Amino acid sequence: MTALGTHRPAHAPATSSSRFFVTYLLRGLRGRARQTVIVAVGLAVGVAAVVTLTAASTGVSRAQTTVLHSLYGVGTDISVTTAATSGSGSSGSGSNQGLVTSGDAGKEFFRLPPGLGLLDSSALAPISKMSGVAEVAGGLSVGETVVGPTPSTGGLPSLTSTSIDGVDVAHLKLGPYASGTLTSGRSFTTADADADRAVIDARYAAAHHLGVGSTIMIAKTRFTVIGIISQPAASDPEDVFIPLGRARALASSARPDLAGKLTAIYVAAAGAADIPTVHDKIAKLLPSATVTSSSDLASRVSGSLASAADLARDLGRWLAVAMLLAAFALAALLTTAAVRRRVREFGTLKALGWHTRRIIAQIMAESLVTGLAGAAVGIGLGFAGAAVIDAIAPTLTAAVALNPGSTPPQGALIKNGSLETMTLPGGVHTLSVHLHATVGAATILLAVVLAIVGAVLAGALGSWRVARLRPAHALVRVA
Repeated sequence: MTALGTHRPAHAPATSSSRFFVTYLLRGLRGRARQTVIVAVGLAVGVAAVVTLTAASTGVSRAQTTVLHSLYGVGTDISVTTAATSGSGSSGSGSNQGLVTSGDAGKEFFRLPPGLGLLDSSALAPISKMSGVAEVAGGLSVGETVVGPTPSTGGLPSLTSTSIDGVDVAHLKLGPYASGTLTSGRSFTTADADADRAVIDARYAAAHHLGVGSTIMIAKTRFTVIGIISQPAASDPEDVFIPLGRARALASSARPDLAGKLTAIYVAAAGAADIPTVHDKIAKLLPSATVTSSSDLASRVSGSLASAADLARDLGRWLAVAMLLAAFALAALLTTAAVRRRVREFGTLKALGWHTRRIIAQIMAESLVTGLAGAAVGIGLGFAGAAVIDAIAPTLTAAVALNPGSTPPQGALIKNGSLETMTLPGGVHTLSVHLHATVGAATILLAVVLAIVGAVLAGALGSWRVARLRPAHALVRVA
């Protein structure tokens, strides 16, 4: 009995004090419900703005990554290209720069894509040995033009052009081939490295009435179609994919200047954190090349995607900051005003023996609960804002030069008696991407932290006023 009697008084005051703290907290919030709602809504609006704009910014970043993956494959983190020089491109040996005559029927010409230069394949080895590099593959994009017969009515002979991409069959996740989806047949295997086999684009197959098992001619060599793929919507998808070794052999036999050359190098980093380091190492190894990661595309893409990126970076960031600061200011002003109106209440509590830290704890608890409520509502509004962006956001276009960042090759066109410049066909990749505003766990955590910070700041200002309060002030008010 003695033990039981001494045990109860030791814990009863603490339990009673905690229960009173919670009861007083809830009664204080209910008694100032209007102010609590206003502060919570203010914080919620600020948090919602941050969540929505962060989600939109994340969506833009992912759209840029989508562009990179659509151009260079879902496994590609970094691409390496170079601009065309006077000794490369379609002006090289065996090009079709001159006029085609009736005597050229049956001839084949190999050309490089407009604006794209040549890289030495010897660069693959040092890149593959860099720390942070998981995979590296080369690619060779060429265009084959076949001169047809001269029409019986006279005029110039017809031309048939086919875009061909050499695929490293040992690294199928790298390069443009990886952005496609196999719809029929099979993909390449390492056994196809030296075989005359091809995978063709679905639109090319439909236009030429081809299917799995059909044969096509490339450089007077018969290739068997083993698969058909559907590629992302773009203005200039590749028509035919063949093993890289065969592409290099056929191209160099027609154009000796293509021997030992590539038009692109595709790199997969070991992890996202390795991308910047690998990027810098490659840029140092190949100073004249254009090294592109998804983050670089912001300055190398034109079109509505670039405008959206600028808007999210500039206007969106400052708008979110302004709304958040306004919410913090509103919470601080209302909390301070509430403390001013509660001078008699807090002064009386001090006169009754409450310590200042206990009153401050009460104020901070009220502010914290209000902040958490604001965070919950703000996150909900943020999700709603992201959903609205998903629903109304138009499809964005991204135009990227074949050598990202360089000026697309220009040509001349006589129209209505005047000479006009135009971008050469095939000199620019144009893709369509949809903006998806994504709210991730990091964004939700940021919202909660911001709401709590705003509430704590507001509570701190109110607590500072309470700390200066003397019981005599309350007695004067009571009198």
